[in-house]
Amino acid sequence: MLSTKYLETFIITAEYGSFRKAGDALYITPSAVIKQIDLLEEEVGVPLFVRTHRGLVLTESGESLYNDARAIQAMLEKAAERARKLAQGTDDVLYIGTSPITPAEFITEKWEAMYQKLPGMKVQIVPFQNTEKEISHVFRHLGEEIDIISGTIDEKHLAWRNCSGIVTEYCKAEIAVPMSHPLARHRHIKTEELLHQEILLLEKGKMEVMDRIREDLLSRDPTVRITDFPYYGMEVFNRCEQSGAALVTMEKWTRAHPTLKTVEVEDWDYQVPYGLLYAKEPSAKVRRFLELL
Repeated sequence: MLSTKYLETFIITAEYGSFRKAGDALYITPSAVIKQIDLLEEEVGVPLFVRTHRGLVLTESGESLYNDARAIQAMLEKAAERARKLAQGTDDVLYIGTSPITPAEFITEKWEAMYQKLPGMKVQIVPFQNTEKEISHVFRHLGEEIDIISGTIDEKHLAWRNCSGIVTEYCKAEIAVPMSHPLARHRHIKTEELLHQEILLLEKGKMEVMDRIREDLLSRDPTVRITDFPYYGMEVFNRCEQSGAALVTMEKWTRAHPTLKTVEVEDWDYQVPYGLLYAKEPSAKVRRFLELL
């Protein structure tokens, strides 16, 4: 695991383009700067700078690490600020996570009716990417960097993500297919029309409704081609578009991918509970917000 010990030295060296100038800014000797950079390069395993007659220039790897290091630095500063506010009892910002499949539209819909009852409360939108690594990070630190995100709410999903949730609506389970797929010509289909397709379906044990759909499909045809995927993220929507498979999704995610069409399955009566996800032990400000819902 990469240590953050020398990241500040690295950032300042990259910005000044000189060991001497970085040392002056940090009040240490140039040789101390060089030693820290050497140790960081050894830890990362690749060169971070190229020495030129004009000074230090970041390598491609160094440029990548610099951008990430700045983001880490900003996140740490923000975490420290929030810790101070919590200690002072003045943390009045609600941090709402948002991504292409976890939109923050519930804030837009509810806030006008709620803000008068939450005097002083502010909202900050925190975007994140729907990658497995980042989603796992969001849920591990729910209540620290992000207070609330939208998502599916059922006991299996809450247990998987180790969080709590409140249901605000129910959404129909549907399928998504590429525009070129034969089923895309229809607004409605029946389950039987799915049985000859490759079907992308969430892994068993992670969501109650998806497990019931799996049982339904297998009871109709034990040889149906079901391909599991580990989580709902942009990767699976891209995979659907590229592979031509039918993705079991829901109406809430109709706009998740611009070239996929959502089709209703007439004989499905599967309703996905949807709402807000938050830490198992929410802060006082989150509890006040939830009470007003």
